[in-house]
Amino acid sequence: MKAVRFVIPKTGGNSFRVQLDDGPHFYDTIHYHPEHQITFIIKGEGTSFIGNHVERFVPGDVYLIGKNVPHVSKCDGVYYQGDLDLDVFSISLFFKDETFGSQFFEIPEMAHIKRLLEQASMGVKVFGDDREQIAKLIEASREQDGFQRFQNLMSILNIFAKSENTKTLSSVRYITPSKEADNERINVIFNFLSTNFKSDISLDQISSIASMTPNAFCRYFKQRTGKSYSVFLNEMRVEYAGKQIAGSHHSFGNIAVESGFNSISYFNRQFKRVTGLSPLQYRKKFGQHIG
Repeated sequence: MKAVRFVIPKTGGNSFRVQLDDGPHFYDTIHYHPEHQITFIIKGEGTSFIGNHVERFVPGDVYLIGKNVPHVSKCDGVYYQGDLDLDVFSISLFFKDETFGSQFFEIPEMAHIKRLLEQASMGVKVFGDDREQIAKLIEASREQDGFQRFQNLMSILNIFAKSENTKTLSSVRYITPSKEADNERINVIFNFLSTNFKSDISLDQISSIASMTPNAFCRYFKQRTGKSYSVFLNEMRVEYAGKQIAGSHHSFGNIAVESGFNSISYFNRQFKRVTGLSPLQYRKKFGQHIG
């Protein structure tokens, strides 16, 4: 499975693109493009990979992904099972540095947005009231055109740039496109783990999937994700377990096994390490809606 260099279609009559993504699941291959991307997730859950950062995405999330940053939103496995009542929806804005002229971001009034776009080479996520404002503006862009849409984008970038409720995601800056072979390898690894994380995956097995020796794989994986393979795998399992704990009455022991943990005590330790809560505390905090 090869990493893809995306070509974003041009929109006639507009200097940048507003794109709606809806369907059974989001595009699930790591890709990159020369446009900056602002995305508002409205429906859909899963795991996002932005640069070397991995986290769970849920409805309401808003991201700014810089040009040439490899990324993917991999939906949970249930989205691939043909359930017609389960689908995804997001709105994204795409624009290039030169979209509004080669010197547009060089004028003094745009200095803070220029800094933001430089920061976007690591991916940026926004939270709180600023996220709510930006989400509303992104949604409004669906019905806008011409100057109003342009003004809306500037407002979104302005809020992003001035917000104190943002965090950068990747520990690595992506200014130029990554090597195709490198993206292809991490894509194969990520897709295999996303599909098989509940199984017992040995270091030898995942190293073989990556066509590397175990030692070389461990070094490569830590460099690309900032985490060891075992930590990364446990976090994927805990994310899945958390969803089951909050959304069902199933016993913690059954959920632990279903999530790929063979030891209940080890599951409890890992769950608290990742979430800061015990499984019981997590259910009390996030599962109150269960009837």
